[in-house]
Amino acid sequence: MEGERKVMPLGELCELRAGVAFPHRFQGRSRGDFPFIKVSDLNRPGNELFIVGAENSVDAEAAAELRARPIPAGSVVFAKIGEAIRQNRKRLTTRPTLLDNNLMAAVPREGVDSRFLYYLLCTLDFEELIEGSALPYLKASTLERIEVELPPLPVQRHIAELLGTLDERIELTRQLNRTLEALASTLFQSWFVEFYPVVEKSEGRAPLGMSAEVAALFPSEFVPTEDGSLPKGWRWGTLGDIARQVREVAYPEQLEGTMPYIGLEHMPQRSIALSRWGAAAQVQSQKFRFRAGHFLFGKLRPYFHKVGIAPVDGVCSTDIVVVEPTDVAYSSLVLSHLSSAEFVSYADSGSGGTRMPRTSWERMARYPIALPDPRCAEALNRYTRPLLDKLNANIHEGRTLAALRELLLPQLLSGEPLAAWSRVAYPPGP
Repeated sequence: MEGERKVMPLGELCELRAGVAFPHRFQGRSRGDFPFIKVSDLNRPGNELFIVGAENSVDAEAAAELRARPIPAGSVVFAKIGEAIRQNRKRLTTRPTLLDNNLMAAVPREGVDSRFLYYLLCTLDFEELIEGSALPYLKASTLERIEVELPPLPVQRHIAELLGTLDERIELTRQLNRTLEALASTLFQSWFVEFYPVVEKSEGRAPLGMSAEVAALFPSEFVPTEDGSLPKGWRWGTLGDIARQVREVAYPEQLEGTMPYIGLEHMPQRSIALSRWGAAAQVQSQKFRFRAGHFLFGKLRPYFHKVGIAPVDGVCSTDIVVVEPTDVAYSSLVLSHLSSAEFVSYADSGSGGTRMPRTSWERMARYPIALPDPRCAEALNRYTRPLLDKLNANIHEGRTLAALRELLLPQLLSGEPLAAWSRVAYPPGP
């Protein structure tokens, strides 16, 4: 199956196409004939491998006015301007798509498997090809001249299948984590924002989906207060009543080089699953220590909504607030508030600074919340803890699979015999 490998310029494997300017008047439409991809969409949840969603869409008429030629399904999309180049993010399209002028696409030519092209491009370090200093950029002509090896089409497909098996498993863990997050968030909103169990009991109904034991923890009536009705026995308070900031300073010389380091660049938007981190060897200034299970909140430009659970012990940027509950019973309640859209909006509204707005723990701690009976908060823990434990396990499984993928990728593309790797990916049955 190996066959002859040909060495040729990348431009003979694919057509490199740049995007077009995306005027503001065309933005903000969620429906249309074509998704219009911007650099920010490469980080959109669900777009880690395939582009399955975009913030903007345009219709065929707008595409014609923009003189934009749709990129076909199976093209590889990546950033061509700005610091996003260094993040080396590449994505596959699943339908005809339009790109803005900060992106470029590699459209496979005849005889080139699209998934193979994706993996081939993943082995190229675009940072070495960057031109410009103030505003880094990639030139299509530079990329086209890079010499690469192209195996026969059956071999391309076999390589893509082997690596795709790992990527699909990684994507399944991401999808499961998104579901787990949604379940935990829905439960919090129902119990502690909408007060669903109390509403149901006050109207003489048993709360649907709750055991009698848990339902008995919630009161059956509301009492009026100056700030609005509350379940009987609860009171208004602040996040600072149930959470505190952890400020354990660490200096570079105190850290082992392999210690995990989390910066804002590692934290995804609107997801509590922190699956990426660097190493303390890159740290050059003081940081904050955190422990596995601590909550991390990005205080710089809080509107980016970067909040998550630390999956390991490590250190983080000082632009991240490390938070822990004052009592373990409030753990899930604290996390749920910190990661809610309402809290992020509150933190952002009190940010100081124009170009680099930051919030502070002092501001965060004043966030008003309904303080429940501790037994109700503990009940939320019992329901959500298995979900969050599974989320954390999925993070570590995904990283293990990603490490295996990174090990296989260059060796398969360099012509390592495929038979041995086939036995790794598809082990014989019992």
